[in-house]
Amino acid sequence: MQKAPKSLWNANYLFLILVNFFVSISYSMVAMVISQYAVSMGMSVALAGSLTGAFSIASMVVRPFTGYINDHCEHRNLLMLATVGMGIATLFYGFTDSPVVLMALRLLHGAAFAFSSTVNMAVIPSLVPSNRITEGLSYYGIVQSVGVALGPSLGIAIIGDGQYQLNFILSSLIALAAAALVFLLPKMPCQPSSGIRHIRLGDIFAKECVLYAFIDVAIASANGLETSLISLYGAQQHIANIGLYFTVSAVVLCIARLVLGKLADKKGVAFALYPGLALIIGGFFILWRAHTLAAFLTASVIKTVGIALARPAIQAACLKAVPPHRRGSASSTYYIGSDIGQGTSPIIGGSIVDMTGNADYGAAFAWYTLPLFLGAGAFALWNRKSRSPQQQGG
Repeated sequence: MQKAPKSLWNANYLFLILVNFFVSISYSMVAMVISQYAVSMGMSVALAGSLTGAFSIASMVVRPFTGYINDHCEHRNLLMLATVGMGIATLFYGFTDSPVVLMALRLLHGAAFAFSSTVNMAVIPSLVPSNRITEGLSYYGIVQSVGVALGPSLGIAIIGDGQYQLNFILSSLIALAAAALVFLLPKMPCQPSSGIRHIRLGDIFAKECVLYAFIDVAIASANGLETSLISLYGAQQHIANIGLYFTVSAVVLCIARLVLGKLADKKGVAFALYPGLALIIGGFFILWRAHTLAAFLTASVIKTVGIALARPAIQAACLKAVPPHRRGSASSTYYIGSDIGQGTSPIIGGSIVDMTGNADYGAAFAWYTLPLFLGAGAFALWNRKSRSPQQQGG
C-alpha cells in the first residue's frame, strides 16, 4: 500500500468517508422497509422476516472469506465490485414479486455488504496517519451513524404513498454514486501472490485479533439487545416517546466520538477499553430497573459513551496487530465477532425474557452484563501477559 499520509483530513480519506456515508444511507433505506414491502406483495409475515434475516445470514456466511479475498485482490476494484453489487440488488427489489428472486437478491445484498464493510475498515489505516488510526475510525463511524439515521426516515417518507419501487431506485442510485466515488480512490495493491495453494485457516482468521473479536461479541450484543427489546420494554413500562432512546444515542455517539476519538491513539487501547466497558455495564444495570423515560435516557447516554470509547479502540488495535497485507483478515475477524453478537443477542435476550415468566425485559439487560465482564477479564489477562508496550496500552 501507499505511504500513510501526514494529514488526517486528506482527499482519499474524505472520499472513503463519503463512500461509507452513501452506502449507509442506501442500506438503511431498504432495511427498514423490505419486510413491509414483502407483506404488501401478499407474502406472509414469516416469509417477510426470512427476507430480512437472509441479509444477515449471507453476511455472516461470507464474512470469513472476505478478509482473505481482500488481502489477495486489489482493494479499490474489490470495493467497486461490492458497491455495484449492492446497487444492482437494491434496484431489482422493486421489479419482482417472486419470493425466490427476492431471497436471492437479499443474499447478494448481504454478501456484497460484507465485502464492502471489510474492505473499508481494512484500508483506513493506509489512508490516515499511523498515529491517528483510532481517530480516523471514530470519524468514519460517525459518518456511518449519520447515514444509518437518515436512511430509514428517507425510505419511510418515500413509501408513504406506497412508492416502494421509487425507494428502491433511489437507494440503488445512491449506492451507484458511492461506486462512482470509489474511482477517486488510489489503487491499493494486495499482497503479491506466491502461486496457487490451499487456503489455510490463518488466511481466513487473524489469530492476533481473536481477543478483539471476542470483546466485540459483547459490545455488538449490547447493540442488538437494545435494538430488539427497548421498544417492547418501553411499551411495557407505559413510556411514551421511547424512540427518544435511539435519538439520544445517535446524537451522543456523534459527539462522544468527536471528543474521544483521539484518546486511544494517545493513551493506548486499555485506557479507552476499560472505562468504555464499565460504562456499557453501568448503562445496562440502569436499564435493569428502569421505569421512567429519564432512566432510559440516562442509560442511553452512559451506554453510548462507553461504546464510543471502546469500539474504535479495539478496531484500531485489531488493525495494528497485523502487518498491512493482512488487514483484510483482521477486519473480517473483527466483523465475525460483531455479526455473532448482533445476530444472537435478540434471540438469546428474548429467550431470557420468556424464561422469567413475567416478561422481565430488564433481566435480559442484567444478564448481558456478563459477556461484558468476561470481555474485560479476558483483555486484562492478555494485557498482563503481553510484552508489547504498544498493545499493553501504554
